[in-house]
Amino acid sequence: MRLAPTIPIEDLTEAQFSAQVVELARLFGWTHIYHTWRSKHSAAGFPDYVLVRERVVFCELKTERGKLSDAQRDWLEALNRAGQEAYCFRPHDLDLIADILRRRERAAA
Repeated sequence: MRLAPTIPIEDLTEAQFSAQVVELARLFGWTHIYHTWRSKHSAAGFPDYVLVRERVVFCELKTERGKLSDAQRDWLEALNRAGQEAYCFRPHDLDLIADILRRRERAAA
């Protein structure tokens, strides 16, 4: 078996990181995974992914050096205030992401 080369987390692109998150979501049974491919006509700042299983999780994905825009921060805060699970994840959060996606119930506020 040949393993893919390891990429340092600070060098991961958002596309590579997104692939990791989607793979984790599928591993933990998230069969409904929504991602807007072309956000030109979408609301500014809406999270990158919406995952649905017995609960809904909104995910904004950033590289280690990526900056969260004001519109993205506003969406995440509004979703959390509305009782939703909304997160900004970075590659160094992979263990946390796995913990969140493994759970069957919503995280305690």
